[in-house]
Amino acid sequence: MEENVAMNRHENGKSQTRKGKSGFTLVELLVVITIIGILIALLLPAVQAAREAARRVQCTNNLKQIALALHNYHDSNGVFPPGAISIGQTGSPPKYELRNEAYVEGTGRHGTSWMLLMLPFFEQTGIYENWDFKRNVTGNRLRAETDIPGFYCPSRRNQIRTEDRVLMFPGWSKGGTDYGGCLGRSNGFHNGGATAITPDGTCAHQITQKAQHDSPKAPHWGYVGIFAPNSRTAIRDIIDGTSRTIMVGEMQRLIPPSTAATDCIQHSHDGWAVGGVSTLFTTNITDIGSDFQNPGGLNNWFFESPGSEHPGGAQFGMADGSVQWISENVDSVLFGWLGARADGQIVKVP
Repeated sequence: MEENVAMNRHENGKSQTRKGKSGFTLVELLVVITIIGILIALLLPAVQAAREAARRVQCTNNLKQIALALHNYHDSNGVFPPGAISIGQTGSPPKYELRNEAYVEGTGRHGTSWMLLMLPFFEQTGIYENWDFKRNVTGNRLRAETDIPGFYCPSRRNQIRTEDRVLMFPGWSKGGTDYGGCLGRSNGFHNGGATAITPDGTCAHQITQKAQHDSPKAPHWGYVGIFAPNSRTAIRDIIDGTSRTIMVGEMQRLIPPSTAATDCIQHSHDGWAVGGVSTLFTTNITDIGSDFQNPGGLNNWFFESPGSEHPGGAQFGMADGSVQWISENVDSVLFGWLGARADGQIVKVP
């Protein structure tokens, strides 16, 4: 019996020894934590890159659907929708006015964008059918403040953000867009600095008349894009080729600086239903009768230029329905040519 007790004690001692050796020391624990941290640091960029790749694919699909809807509109109407509808011109030389509170009743579609007319071909028939076409965009504010998921780039947002100061109409919180149509390669908007600020602090950019000339005899005819005020562009008018002319693309949505006058220059407006700089951009070339403040290209912090939240560039829907990636380092002159439909500069997307 004493022998059995001794054996039990011996076994218990071994068991206690094993139990005492089963835990991690503090040094071992720190080593494991360090290794896990290194692995996370190595994997995180890959995970973020994969997520951005997925968002970019969705953005590509959004642009493809917009381009398809525009072509279906063209098939039904023989032309693409007008870039914006304006019933009034002001100034000398005349400029197309797009935001006037007096033009609410009995002015039809004044101030509306091409995106409104595209809606029935974008699976948004309900909004279009409920739109009151006897009133302008201001008179249809409740309908205009409808979020349409396909109009937002997932790399940027899924709705108008708190920091987005919607300068066209104060207080709007929905109905934004990250995509716009190409107005052409000229300086298409009149940004009169402080003179463009309305009493309520919003901007009232006007489209310059030269951006919409549709006669080959006009001095700036070669600068025009597919979209312009009251335009009726057909595929046959895209002389430079549908695969070599930008139709739609991603818009800059910049958080503006503090002063109102600078806001108008360094902040694009928002709203898919709103005609003008909210839904149109230019591929402006700075040395061709253009605004000296616009550096040209994309992602350049100028209100009428395209841009995106994708690293290194932006996506554009060409007139043939394809979607192309263009680097933000693209030559600004070449990029400008891509925005015009009939300037004779037939270039490929780089």
